[in-house]
Amino acid sequence: MAVLVKVVQDNRKNSNKLFYGKAVAASTLDTKKLAKRISENTTATYPDTLAVLTALVKVMNLNLANSIKIKIDNFGYFYVSARTSGALAKDEWNVRENLKSVRVRFQPTQTRDGATGAVTGKSIGFGYKAVVVDPEAKPTQEEEGE
Repeated sequence: MAVLVKVVQDNRKNSNKLFYGKAVAASTLDTKKLAKRISENTTATYPDTLAVLTALVKVMNLNLANSIKIKIDNFGYFYVSARTSGALAKDEWNVRENLKSVRVRFQPTQTRDGATGAVTGKSIGFGYKAVVVDPEAKPTQEEEGE
C-alpha cells in the first residue's frame, strides 16, 4: 500500500515558489469494482453487495441534501459545506447572489493521544507509506484497481 505523492511547484503570482507534495490518485475504483472486491472478502454475494452500495449512495445523497452529517464508524464523517460571499447586512444576504458553491466534505475518524495530545487519522492509518511518483509514469495494473 502506498499513498502516491507528486512534487509540484507553487507558481501563483504572489507565491514563494516553493515545492509541495500533492497526493494523487493512481486510478478510480467504481461502485461495481468496489462491490466485487467487497464480495471477494466477505460472505456476501456480489449482487447483494452491489445493492447495498447502491442503496448507501441513495441514502447518503438524501441525507446530505437535508444537511445531515453522516458518520461511518472507524472511517469518518461526510458533511456538506458552503462557500459564500459576504453582504453588508444580514437582510441583504440571499442564496441566489451570495451562495457560490455547496460541496460534500469528508473528515476521517481521528484519535488523540492522551499523553502527547497528537491527533492521528484512523481511516488510513493502518501502515500506509508515502511514495513520490513521476507524474509522467503510467500506473501498474495493480494500481489501476483491477
